[in-house]
Amino acid sequence: MIKLLTSVSFVFSISLVACASAPVKPVPPKTVKAKPRIQLAQNTAPPRKLTQAETFLAWKKDFTARAIAKGYAPALVHSVIENAKINPRAIERNNTQPEFSKPIWSYVDGAASAVRIQEGKDKLAQHKTLFDQIEARYPVDRNILTAIWGLESAYGKIMGNHDIIDSLATFAFEGRRQKFGERELIAVLDVLTNQTVRQEQLTGSWAGAMGMTQFIPSTFRDYGVDFFGDGNKDLWASEGDALGSAAHYLSRHGWRIQEPVFTEVILPKGFDYSLANNTKKTISGWAALGIRDVGGKNWSRDAMFLEAKLLIPAGANGPIFLTFKNFDVIKKYNNSTSYALGITVLAKSYQGQTAIQRDWPRGDIPLTLTDRKNLQRALTRQGFNTKGVDGQIGPNSRRAIRAWQKANGYPVDGYVEKKLLAKILAK
Repeated sequence: MIKLLTSVSFVFSISLVACASAPVKPVPPKTVKAKPRIQLAQNTAPPRKLTQAETFLAWKKDFTARAIAKGYAPALVHSVIENAKINPRAIERNNTQPEFSKPIWSYVDGAASAVRIQEGKDKLAQHKTLFDQIEARYPVDRNILTAIWGLESAYGKIMGNHDIIDSLATFAFEGRRQKFGERELIAVLDVLTNQTVRQEQLTGSWAGAMGMTQFIPSTFRDYGVDFFGDGNKDLWASEGDALGSAAHYLSRHGWRIQEPVFTEVILPKGFDYSLANNTKKTISGWAALGIRDVGGKNWSRDAMFLEAKLLIPAGANGPIFLTFKNFDVIKKYNNSTSYALGITVLAKSYQGQTAIQRDWPRGDIPLTLTDRKNLQRALTRQGFNTKGVDGQIGPNSRRAIRAWQKANGYPVDGYVEKKLLAKILAK
């Protein structure tokens, strides 16, 4: 134990001597790091939301870049897009589904008003030579063309004064029709690139339709004609261009000049209403099922080979029709049964003919958008699946309605108005 202490003392002494002989370096003062100050949150608010003007500007820059990348001339794209403005009317109408819809008979009656019939007769007489020329080039009935002219723009008096580019840019920017808006803006670039129309001419409805015959830009691009070859396709001031373009469109979609649009018929008792809308048969085939002309006339030999579909637009108590290829062609122009009926009734009226004999069920109250959604919910709940609740009575909903009608002892016509709706909802 003493020995160990001695050794330790010796080592300690040597260490002291070594330290004493070495030069002494000054010890720098110890740097003390300051503790970081606790920063209190200065701003806990979320990032500022961009204004509509800022987001619209961002969309314009993006669309411009994409259009130029597609190969459109930069100067043209900038001139079309940079000055585009939000159209508040387009936003309001685009994002709103109408709650109430006009009964089909109200639309058809309005289409063939006394004033519109007389104006159409005057136009047919005034432009007889032009219609001769159009029919020679595009075999489409002049009465149908005049009816389209009358319904679309009141024979050129009501074409709309909205800037088409503003409306389409608004659709493309926001809302439920963005793909439509961008597609139609591309069509605008196409027609301006082709130099067959001037940018200042591009005015029309808030929905993007233009001129006397209300063509959207893609239809104008694909079917618009310069009827007299003056270098400008003028749907706004040239009856030849506007009516010629409409005739070209109908002709390209299969118009058959010698065939009717529709004929009114009467169904036999116990008829299978499920054959309506989609089933296509020859007149001979429909006659074999007991369908006959509403006036009791015999079908001509040529007519027996025409193909037709059965249309029951207002149920078993309203007028019923066989519709032909030309009915579908008119619906290519405007995909509405009311529109196709209205055009045809107006066209017949110019010639002093009555297109529809039986009256409509005018006491029926049509369903609102809310009614139609409630109908779909009720049918699905009761086991008649409509495959969705959107307020649109399409094929799935009609099948469900017919199934409910059959199960509950009603005419299986797929038609529902307020009184029948109340019975469905009460189940």
